Amino acid sequence: MRHFSVFGAAAFACALFAGSASATQEPQAADILFERPQLEKLKGGDRLDYSYSFKSADPSLFGPAFDDRIGLRVEPGDGPDKKKVEVEMFSAERRRAAGPFEDMSGNPLLSLMLEENLQRLAAIFQANPRYMKTAIRLALRNAKATPEPSEGFGDAPGWRVEVAPFKDDPHKARMHGLDTLTYRFRVSEAAPGEITEIAISARDAKGDVLFEETTRYAGKH
Repeated sequence: MRHFSVFGAAAFACALFAGSASATQEPQAADILFERPQLEKLKGGDRLDYSYSFKSADPSLFGPAFDDRIGLRVEPGDGPDKKKVEVEMFSAERRRAAGPFEDMSGNPLLSLMLEENLQRLAAIFQANPRYMKTAIRLALRNAKATPEPSEGFGDAPGWRVEVAPFKDDPHKARMHGLDTLTYRFRVSEAAPGEITEIAISARDAKGDVLFEETTRYAGKH
């Protein structure tokens, strides 16, 4: 069974943004994505559902297209502001081993989806996952959050964080188009769990999509 370890949710957030500046009024990606108590409004037994879609221009390389779902079930943690999060990562034959995550205040979905993407690309291209992780870490550390309306939540404010970690990579000529990888995150305090979208895509020299994977908030029950 495959476990999610390279981007371990709590440890990843601490290591990723240790020492990041948050004194300015303009929000940083670290504050929006990793440092907010995204689960505080949820109670024991709440379940968050997310839709997942994967598409590619070359199924023989990236794998076949598919649609699936991800479920997070929240239970009380050891502290008043902490939660235990159980994960259903895809269904049937695509099921991944993930979690449970103990004593969480942030939503582990972001780390889960970064890990899923990283492991897929590392396996396909025999890339060093730690090299890729470092590039993503640096890009997010330096990113700003852009305000935008929250789709599906009326006029509630939201934020978008978008980075292209490999666009200036010194090895991009050997990256088979992965230098165009773009990571887009949308969040809103109005959404249960706050994360509303995680979209990852890469394009070829003509601008056509090589592959894209999109995870979206699909409801709470």
